[in-house]
Amino acid sequence: MECSCSTCKGACTHKPGWFMPGEAEKAAALQGMSLPDFFRAHLAVDWYERGWNEQPTFVLSPAALGNYRGEEFPGNPLGQCVFYDKAAGCAIHAAKPQECSFYDHTRNGEVPANHLKVADAWAAPEHQAQIEWLLGRPPKASEYENSFSSLFGVSY
Repeated sequence: MECSCSTCKGACTHKPGWFMPGEAEKAAALQGMSLPDFFRAHLAVDWYERGWNEQPTFVLSPAALGNYRGEEFPGNPLGQCVFYDKAAGCAIHAAKPQECSFYDHTRNGEVPANHLKVADAWAAPEHQAQIEWLLGRPPKASEYENSFSSLFGVSY
């Protein structure tokens, strides 16, 4: 699905969408790259926090311009997707992430069902192992800059 409304374009400049397991390989092939090389050059690891004491689920995402590539995003990563160009659009449109393909621009401010669907798909041990393999170590989530714990001095 393609949409060129200002809300959808704004999503590309706000925060990159998440790939489903197996999609990053297709985007890498589209760019003529191996997944590890594509990861180091264009991707980052984001995460979904499920609950207070639960381990986060790590996911693959395009990097944001000026942000980390080939490693974990900082807490609450914001910025334009590395594949988005305001004049040309998405450089990997034919293999763009699931979240971008099914972006629901009618639900601004809410966590859309698709976001949770992608996180749930990545929760499988083999997909978390792929992220660890790409990083060369276990992934780590950093604290969100505006998290409850930082605002109220609570650690967990």
